[in-house]
Amino acid sequence: MEQRREDNSGGTSPSAVALWHNSVYRTYWVGSFISFIGSWMQTVAQGWVVYEITNSKLLLGLLGFLGSLPTTLFSLFGGVVADRFEKRKLVITTQALFALNAFVLSFLVLTGRVEFWHIALIAALNGLIVAIDAPARQAMVMDLVGGQFVTVGVAMNSAAFNTARILGPAIAGKLIEVVNAGWCFFINAVSYLAIIFSLWRMPATPSQGAVERLSVWLELREGLGYVYRDGLLRSLVLLDCALSIFAMSYTTLMPVFARDILQVGKQGLGNLYSATGFGALMGALVLARVAGTVPRGKVVIAAATGLCSSLLLFALSRSYLLSLGCLVLVGGCGVSTLGSINALLQSLSPEHLRGRTMSLHVFALMGLAPFGNLLMGWLASHWTATLALVTGAAVCAAAVGLTALRRDVRQLPAV
Repeated sequence: MEQRREDNSGGTSPSAVALWHNSVYRTYWVGSFISFIGSWMQTVAQGWVVYEITNSKLLLGLLGFLGSLPTTLFSLFGGVVADRFEKRKLVITTQALFALNAFVLSFLVLTGRVEFWHIALIAALNGLIVAIDAPARQAMVMDLVGGQFVTVGVAMNSAAFNTARILGPAIAGKLIEVVNAGWCFFINAVSYLAIIFSLWRMPATPSQGAVERLSVWLELREGLGYVYRDGLLRSLVLLDCALSIFAMSYTTLMPVFARDILQVGKQGLGNLYSATGFGALMGALVLARVAGTVPRGKVVIAAATGLCSSLLLFALSRSYLLSLGCLVLVGGCGVSTLGSINALLQSLSPEHLRGRTMSLHVFALMGLAPFGNLLMGWLASHWTATLALVTGAAVCAAAVGLTALRRDVRQLPAV
């Protein structure tokens, strides 16, 4: 097993520039970037439309719950599906379904026929599609770029996502103000054509569909059992879960810090979110830059330590400027940590189990996030928002410390 983990360590140092010369990945990246912009536009427009037609904060929360619940329930099964079918065709299918749902929403909004149940139903359907799409897309990175470039590929995907997180909401806000929110859904539907076209032009990714298959439950058990028995993979997944529940849920309490603690109002809240997005983009670029030069285990430990420290400092800060700086570090360290774990899980997993391994990463980040948000809200309501974040940072620091004690994590090579 140790030999398997070192097979990809040779060769020249990978870089984003070298990966950009890979025409297959470059086409995929551009298609994904366009699609991410459309998805962020839909996220903003969806919340606006729901609040406009219902004037209900409760229904806004219900919408978020309905959209995330299918991912929580079915993402692990999505990993089984990803290992059964050719990933490229599977992702083309999921992207087409996303486009269809976005087009239906645009039609309902532009014709004035939309009701809350329409949006809620489509949000739930999209959550179900995400449960299948996300493990397949995560596992497909290794097939597109190879083991030597997997960390750079993950980092560049994250850079595309976080750049779109800055551009998409800005475009959506202007469209909602000038024309109609329905056009955000329509543009999102069209944006999926970019990634579908890019995937269509690519060669087929490896598939395990021809081998003898077990039942879905047995294959799910096989994947979970493999990760559980492999101490290195198990420790990375557990760190994933701890960070998702206790660290990344800090966004739930951002309005409390903006209004009540820092007293900077709505504009200040927007700037706090922007600081996180900017930091995430910078973190992705730094991760791509250090790939192949810094041992990956040290990257995970250092970035996770930075995440805990900056989150703790943000919780205790009463200075607006200091809080902005802390959130830049939170965003950067968060992306560097989770991106490194993503790349490690892909490179350390055998090909026939990669989809199921990545489904655990998706489950940790997307499936557990609602429970982390609920826990942070509960702690803040019973204690204070500051104490809730301090507790989360302390739990994450303990998880990072336990991970750092593992010699196999510290000795992971630079890839």
